Amino acid sequence: MNLTNQFPGARTMKENKVDEKNEKNEKVDVAVLNRAFESFNQVTQQLQNSYEKLQARIHELDLELDQKNRELETNLQEKEQVKNYLNNILENLVSGVIVLDPENRVTTLNREAETIVCEKGENCLGGYLKDQTFADLLEGLKESLDQAPSAKPSLEREYKAPDGKKRNLRISASTVWSQNEQAAGTVFVLQEITELKRLEEEAQRNRRLRAMGEMAAGIAHEIRNPLGSIELCASLLRDDLKSHVDPEKTQLADSICKGVSHMDRVISSLLLFAQSPHPTKQKCDMTALMKELLDFSMHLVSPDEIKIISDFGEEPLWGSGDAELLKQVFLNLIRNAIQSMPEGGELRISIKDVAPAGDRRSNPEQRGFVAVSVADAGPGIDKENLLKLFNPFFTTRDKGTGLGLAIAHNIVKAHQGAIDVESEPGEGARFTVKIPRWEEASNEK
Repeated sequence: MNLTNQFPGARTMKENKVDEKNEKNEKVDVAVLNRAFESFNQVTQQLQNSYEKLQARIHELDLELDQKNRELETNLQEKEQVKNYLNNILENLVSGVIVLDPENRVTTLNREAETIVCEKGENCLGGYLKDQTFADLLEGLKESLDQAPSAKPSLEREYKAPDGKKRNLRISASTVWSQNEQAAGTVFVLQEITELKRLEEEAQRNRRLRAMGEMAAGIAHEIRNPLGSIELCASLLRDDLKSHVDPEKTQLADSICKGVSHMDRVISSLLLFAQSPHPTKQKCDMTALMKELLDFSMHLVSPDEIKIISDFGEEPLWGSGDAELLKQVFLNLIRNAIQSMPEGGELRISIKDVAPAGDRRSNPEQRGFVAVSVADAGPGIDKENLLKLFNPFFTTRDKGTGLGLAIAHNIVKAHQGAIDVESEPGEGARFTVKIPRWEEASNEK
């Protein structure tokens, strides 16, 4: 039995209540959903704001990072430039620089040091010094530093340069300190002092020669007075003995006269050595002068024994000096070279123009030289004798006074020039005379 059909009004009321309830529930759900959407929109807006702020911050950070990168790149470029600049300075130093770490490995080595301590083509950087002689020297200096880290020990030694010549070297050491004042290694400075040693020896020689010259002049004058009386008495005695026809006694008197004459020549040479020559400043063609001396020297040698090799052209090389005094110097050198080769050999004579040692723009007084070299193929000169070579009365020959080179040295010094000698036993000797180049501006002063 269907109640709805029987009571239609009752069903409608019930349904209305259900509909009202459902409608109320729907309104609640819509309100909740609306609140949820509002919350979602708020969160979304917050996220959007945060995202925009984050983007702005990232943009700022990108700008800051880009600025920092540019600054870093500029800084690296500046450091690279400074590094290259310092490296160029290090590589172009005339002194050698070696830096060893605490384990004695080479961490820094400039070009000059490499030519001294490394074999040609050898790479010493990053390894150990293979030249045991230098390794021992540096190790000895390092031991001195270990005992006194703040000290700067040094030593001098002779070494053979790549050109085969012997050079003098001064090695000094000092400690490399780190930022926390800990010893981080050792730096060695290698300085060639060959020219300095030569100048020191020349200065000592000049002082010695000056003192000897003053003494020799006094002695020569004291000897010459009684020597004149001896010569006069010997001449009278010889003339008297000739009239008595006594050959034996006459020969004795002749020997006295010859001895006195020889002593007079020695004293004259000694006085010439003691006196300071005063050369005239003349425009002197050194090429023509040497050719003239060579023509004269041909009378002193046998062509089969001595072969003269000249190395100079036809063009004149003008020196500033006294031609007659210079002839005396070069003739003495040529004669000595010939006498050093009794069995024959080559006599080499060369002339060349030597540029000024310094910069003429910064030092206008710097002058060039005309260098004349006389080299023989004789037995050479011992190192001990090289130091005495220009001393008066020093000679290695049985005959001779030993004054020739001493006088030549004085003449060259009076020309404001220099005379050097290079020799090794068994390899001959080379004498080089440097005479100032003739320059109109300088010689007009």
